[in-house]
Amino acid sequence: EMTEAGLHILLCTAPLPFQYETCVAEKFGWVRKHLGEEWLPRLIITRDKTVVRGRILIDDKPKVSGACSNPEWDHIIFSQPYNQNVEG
Repeated sequence: EMTEAGLHILLCTAPLPFQYETCVAEKFGWVRKHLGEEWLPRLIITRDKTVVRGRILIDDKPKVSGACSNPEWDHIIFSQPYNQNVEG
């Protein structure tokens, strides 16, 4: 629906530190299984989400930090049981 509305949707994810070899493969596998092969070109894997350009970042991490102290996107926290009592 969102792509039909003219929005360009990308998936931005960060690999777990010191687990790059397995984590990256698992992220590609998850996208392939749950979203389909056509989503793989839209996958951005980076340790620093602050340098990725966009209008909105929906993330389960309440505080996203990195090289850019003022990213251009607005951060929306995706609610999960482990981040319920954490402020962003």
